[in-house]
Amino acid sequence: MISLLVIYVGFFPSPTAELAVRKHLFFSFHPIKAFTEEVRAGSIRNDARYGDLYFVDSVALPAIYVRHNFLGYRVTSAGTGP
Repeated sequence: MISLLVIYVGFFPSPTAELAVRKHLFFSFHPIKAFTEEVRAGSIRNDARYGDLYFVDSVALPAIYVRHNFLGYRVTSAGTGP
């Protein structure tokens, strides 16, 4: 049962964009920041290539793009700026 939960959380898209960003932070070796930092929505929405922009100020790659599909939200790119 626990292994199915780990597979679901690790590999399937998230139900919200903020949760997708937090899951990306958790799996990119920022587990404390994944639970404590603020996730802010950026000004770029529905970019044809990357998706929606979100910011987390206290990490090395603060600009995170999230794309939505029929299963949920998934991080498509992370970098230093749009």
